Amino acid sequence: MPKGIPLTDEEQQRRRKEIFDASVHLFLEKGFNETSMREIAQAAGIGKSTLYDYYKSKDEILVSYFTSEIGVITARAQEIIQQNSSISEQLRVIMQMHLSYLVDSKQTFLKLSLEAQRLSAESQEQIQIKRHAYQDMLRMLIEEGIRRGEFRPVNPLFAARSIFSLLSISVFTTRPTGTHAEMLEQAIGILFEGIKA
Repeated sequence: MPKGIPLTDEEQQRRRKEIFDASVHLFLEKGFNETSMREIAQAAGIGKSTLYDYYKSKDEILVSYFTSEIGVITARAQEIIQQNSSISEQLRVIMQMHLSYLVDSKQTFLKLSLEAQRLSAESQEQIQIKRHAYQDMLRMLIEEGIRRGEFRPVNPLFAARSIFSLLSISVFTTRPTGTHAEMLEQAIGILFEGIKA
């Protein structure tokens, strides 16, 4: 667009995604600390001053990656919860959905998670808020399962956290006991045998 002509909302969103995609590519290729805002601007085909109109820092871009990805998973889980099925089935389908996401984005997620450890405490807190919201959604689902008598009384937050641990083990273990799907089924069996009424 010629300078001085404002972009439409759609064009701004497209430009923001182009910057975002270029940034993630550079973070994966060079590393978060080793990538400069100037390089991000060049990769996105824009000026450095334009880049700052969309993102104020690399921290903001990386936080945006995680909050966006967690938002996608949370939205998918909410759709599953809206289905007319048992709590046990909803939880199973959510775990399968989450596993698919982790498998599909394994290398990107793993590398950027390591890079995220270099973020400021404030930036990490923004990511944690999103993670905790997703975790609390699963906690409330387990609480509902307890109320309905599908699950025996357990600490629902600890159970929700255990689900994330089981998913991580199913994808990132260095000693697999089967395919990702097979390990998830083993994990689901162990989990449900432990919490069913």
